[in-house]
Amino acid sequence: MSSYIALVIGAVIGASLRYLISLFNIILIGIPFTTIIVNVIGSGLAGFFLNKFNGNFYIFFYIGLFGSFTTLSAFNLELFNLMNNQEFTKAFIFFILNIVVSFLIFYSFYILNLKLEN
Repeated sequence: MSSYIALVIGAVIGASLRYLISLFNIILIGIPFTTIIVNVIGSGLAGFFLNKFNGNFYIFFYIGLFGSFTTLSAFNLELFNLMNNQEFTKAFIFFILNIVVSFLIFYSFYILNLKLEN
């Protein structure tokens, strides 16, 4: 039961933070950057704290907090809307910034954390 409580608390915090950031509705050059910002922040945090938690802390952070904060449902909807509007160049840029940049940030923060530990 304690793992479920950790999950719920993490999910409530992550979803709340995601919603607060979405209120800014940042759009640059016609691309919804709010989702990119959320995915980059979430990826950085996930990379920085990789292998730092187990048990209920893992459930709280990775499944609850990060899982509800960096939802791909918003990414999929915004990518679909760009493609449906035949804005393929914007869709490609949006895709690359979300997927490639988020992974690079994840990996960079993981490496940063390793260096800080030594």
